Amino acid sequence: MDIERIREYCISKPYVSEDMPFGPDYIVFRIGGKIFCCLALVLGNVVQLKWSPDEFDEIVDRHSYIHQAWHWHKRHMIQFDLSDSSIPNDIVEALVDRAYTYVRDRLPKKLRQQLN
Repeated sequence: MDIERIREYCISKPYVSEDMPFGPDYIVFRIGGKIFCCLALVLGNVVQLKWSPDEFDEIVDRHSYIHQAWHWHKRHMIQFDLSDSSIPNDIVEALVDRAYTYVRDRLPKKLRQQLN
């Protein structure tokens, strides 16, 4: 999977906005104003995803290509490099789906109701 394909996948999700708050080297995807994915172009083809701190150790231990995200709050963001061709597309999409759902489900109740 390449950066453009993951970008298209992220913006295809309901109520997602895209912006570049950290400059042209970072594309950020949000739901309800909260970040669930960041494409760190400055780092190559790195994808950074919001993740549950309770599930952080499990996902990092299970997949050798997943690490703590650089420059984000420890244990709240994971990252992987799309240049690693060993990562199947369905895994990439599942990780994005999980990050999206994690953030969406933690939005304030009133905002969640507006999005539904």
